[in-house]
Amino acid sequence: MSLLHVTVKPLTTKDQDNHVYISTALQQHLQCKDNLFITVGNVRKSVSIILFQSQDYVMMCPDSLLKEWRLPQREYSLRALSSDELILGPVICIVTEIRNSEELFGTITAFCEEFVNACKSHHCFCYVSSLQDLITQPLKGYVYDNNKWLYTDVPAPNMVHNRIHARKTEQTLSFQTLKERLEKQHIPFFNAHYLNKWTVFERLSQATHLQSYLPQTYQLRSKQNLIDSLQQHETIFLKPVHGSQGKHIFRVTGSKNQYHLDYTTFTGEYKKEYDSPQEIFETLYGQLAKQGFIIQEGISLQTYKDCPFDFRILCHKKDQLAWKVTSIVTRVSKQGNFVSNVARGGEVYPPKQILSYLYDETNAKHIISFLKEIAIEICLHLPRIDELYAEFGVDLAIDQEGKPWIIEVNTKPSKQTDFSPNTIRPSTKALIDYCLTMTNFS
Repeated sequence: MSLLHVTVKPLTTKDQDNHVYISTALQQHLQCKDNLFITVGNVRKSVSIILFQSQDYVMMCPDSLLKEWRLPQREYSLRALSSDELILGPVICIVTEIRNSEELFGTITAFCEEFVNACKSHHCFCYVSSLQDLITQPLKGYVYDNNKWLYTDVPAPNMVHNRIHARKTEQTLSFQTLKERLEKQHIPFFNAHYLNKWTVFERLSQATHLQSYLPQTYQLRSKQNLIDSLQQHETIFLKPVHGSQGKHIFRVTGSKNQYHLDYTTFTGEYKKEYDSPQEIFETLYGQLAKQGFIIQEGISLQTYKDCPFDFRILCHKKDQLAWKVTSIVTRVSKQGNFVSNVARGGEVYPPKQILSYLYDETNAKHIISFLKEIAIEICLHLPRIDELYAEFGVDLAIDQEGKPWIIEVNTKPSKQTDFSPNTIRPSTKALIDYCLTMTNFS
């Protein structure tokens, strides 16, 4: 098959619905005569050809045919695969929750606009759908046109990107129905689903060469787990297994008969000082019982101007096997905070700026290189063979001696950082490149 770009234009005509006007340049490239099969999504149509003079690759289609392909009636520039037929696409869908507010897709509204605009510049067709819209007929979605989201009929996707926010939604029958349907139709679906913190730890701990970079981690199942961990470690963190953005984290520090408690984003008021682990457990039990928690060994992290920091490394899949680092930033915690998430007041800096303040140039470069190597290893070992992931946000840190530590891995990293309107971020381009590769439109 050969790849080309074709401009598709709507045509108001009284001719028969299956007549398509194509330019002489496109006809010569396709080597077709009177008829041609054209496919968009899962709709394949046999059309009759009428030629018109043009040196560009152009086809003009009656509105009724565009409607059958479920394409909005306006001009598009699409990629096309040609052999004995013409396949237009790729059709890419982002599935997420729909809000009844100005931010139609919640925190990823700006990302969706960026992604759709980037798809347009890469000659792809992209729309955003809810889970329900993708499992009912006819398919519906939101198309971005003239700076507005239009809810309309859409073609079946060639690729689906999972940006559902609620973990509970991924446990529903509707989500399972979508996964099974896409698998049956051989439509790639990424990122497969959320991975909780305990699952990430278990999987990465099976990779021998990553074990030394993992803080000791335990499941919090009873009061005794808390007691035992505080006997082994001077500082521990209690983290919800399904948590994100640095929310609902407790830090416990102390020994013998004095324990200090810090926490993030809780409305309840807790004492700062406790006499025993038992007293802490009993105080926190109401919160701990609401969701699963892990206990993680506290690491004496390196600081920048007395503030701990970590590194968010965005990694993207290039093809079926290889991963690459797309971006790396340093997140420095707000003064007095123990988490560096931007949502919790952390600030973002270039890694070189922070590391050059602490180390000489050679060591700073070595640390950055080493962190990237670890991030790639994580991407290679974390997914199971039946799980399709194309993007990970890997959070790494270094201790006072410069040793790297794996803090956590995000399967749906935040899209709110490093964002400038009217620009296409490298991470967005990497996702589109992956979609093109997986759909054979690259």
